[in-house]
Amino acid sequence: MSRAMPLIEIRRHAERADPKNNQGSLSEAGRAMALALAKRAPKFALVLSSPLPRAKETAQLIAGRLDAVDAGLLPEMGGVIGDRIFGEMHTLADWSGVLREREDARAFAAEQLQTWARIAERVSDRERVLAVSHGGIIELPALALAQRLGTRLEGRAFGYGEGVLVTYASGVPVKIEPLRV
Repeated sequence: MSRAMPLIEIRRHAERADPKNNQGSLSEAGRAMALALAKRAPKFALVLSSPLPRAKETAQLIAGRLDAVDAGLLPEMGGVIGDRIFGEMHTLADWSGVLREREDARAFAAEQLQTWARIAERVSDRERVLAVSHGGIIELPALALAQRLGTRLEGRAFGYGEGVLVTYASGVPVKIEPLRV
């Protein structure tokens, strides 16, 4: 029998009502998506989000609660995507190119993976975490981890409500799977 290990579900927030308002709440479609995810969501031992309202609202709707805000889920990306425009990063291959070309993108990914490991340490081996973050912030570390584990992540960049499920053993990530809506 395999030993149970902590799982971290790292998801992008649902759609916000006003894309130009960084402090805005979710749209009706975003709320509906989060509630649909809630219907099939497992029990979470810990529910975290970034400090932004759309992430907090998404976590509350999916899990029925928000245990804490974690600023590590909203790190400053700075110029890690170089001269690319965030809205033009449509596929995971686009993000892989950034990771391959830019040392600062690799450093960003490594820092974010440390945040994920720190979160994993907060729960026992039989528990699951929901962590709601943002587009771009999830792709770079997910791709770096997938490469390290020899796992392929392909297709479009993570859309609203999407992300990855990471399994940890003894504080080390051992498996990564995409979460698609």
